[in-house]
Amino acid sequence: MSSSDKKNRYDLVVYGATGYTGQYIVEEVARVAELEKAKLGSKEATLQWAVAGRNKTKLLFALEEAKKETGLDLSAVGVLVADVGDEQSLDRMTSQAKVVINCVGPYMKYGEPVVLSCIRNSADHVDISGEPQFLEGMQLKHHNNAEENGVHIVGACGYDSIPAEMGVHCLTQQFPGGLNSVEMYMRVRSKGLNPIHTGTLESAVNAVANRGATSAQHRVLFPTRMPKRRHPVASRSIIHHNELLDCYGIPMPSDAPVVLRTQHYWFEKEQQQPVQFRQYLSCKTWWQGLGMGLGLVYFAIMAAMSWTRNLLLKYPEVLTGGFFSRAGASRQGLKSMSFSITFVGKGWTDKLSHPTDQHTEPPHATKVYKVEGPDPGYAATSLMLVSAAMTLLREKSLCTDRGGVLTPSVAFAKTNILERMRERGMKFYLQG
Repeated sequence: MSSSDKKNRYDLVVYGATGYTGQYIVEEVARVAELEKAKLGSKEATLQWAVAGRNKTKLLFALEEAKKETGLDLSAVGVLVADVGDEQSLDRMTSQAKVVINCVGPYMKYGEPVVLSCIRNSADHVDISGEPQFLEGMQLKHHNNAEENGVHIVGACGYDSIPAEMGVHCLTQQFPGGLNSVEMYMRVRSKGLNPIHTGTLESAVNAVANRGATSAQHRVLFPTRMPKRRHPVASRSIIHHNELLDCYGIPMPSDAPVVLRTQHYWFEKEQQQPVQFRQYLSCKTWWQGLGMGLGLVYFAIMAAMSWTRNLLLKYPEVLTGGFFSRAGASRQGLKSMSFSITFVGKGWTDKLSHPTDQHTEPPHATKVYKVEGPDPGYAATSLMLVSAAMTLLREKSLCTDRGGVLTPSVAFAKTNILERMRERGMKFYLQG
């Protein structure tokens, strides 16, 4: 594609702008566009963008809502009609975009046609999928074509899994002799019950239901096993106490598949030793841990069989005690929420002569890294997703490889995405 063709495109297109999460993403793009304009001291808009979806009337309503929420003039924002079931309409959309921000989930149902259209029409693509089968399936089936076309397809650019990816990446840089392990503890703070939208529930249910297919796909994607570390992480009980952080934790490996893909990439490309990654929900007391653990067991049981899944998706408010809702949380409720993630990294300060060498002595250094932000589901996810899109737009030459289906940490390893997110209110820092 010629540079002139690319120049005439919208910088960003938000696809799925009328959805629950899409509304927040539209507002974040509007704010980022205004901030970039002010930062550059320009009187004219520096970011040309559009919203896209099936219904033009609903798209115009989404822009009107965004205007009320942000106080910004959005009359110049483009409006594109596209339907995931209509390939031609998708091609018309992606051929007018430099970067597509895809908010249409569940991605196992609706994601692949958008990815294929982006590859065909040389548009970069970011999404907020946390569905391992979709993410690994896109890499397995479409990585080579994306790389050949110079298109970056970067999934999991929201709360799943930017904090985990960038936290491990930043800790890796803190250990000259290599990072052996990372334990990640997640905590969400909220005033009262703020229900999660059922779109997230459907994606989570699909991920649990497709575990067998995901495992088989993973073995095809990564036929070569990575070497085991000489110093394995000590196993913990299901509910355990971390003395360093003075908190309790229960296993919640939601980001592990994405982090593992990153480890495979760096091992295969640069012979970098894999990092052992463990992920936990954090709580203050053992009893809180028990309650959360029982909740996760209940969810796993409900998602395991087709008839219980159907019931769960049909009556989410009743069967989750209001934890999930079709209406989602109120804006005021979301403003009361925040998250903090603590990473405990263990490794060595003494550098080895070759990347494939392993230390004979156990890790002797420990460092703690923190990631903090606003409500994880919408405000933080929106700012992380838009930061990823802006990084592809403004720092394409710094992104890893010329294209391909990549994880966030791989794609953005050499970019300034952390600074973009810090400017929007998130915190990434080494503790102590």
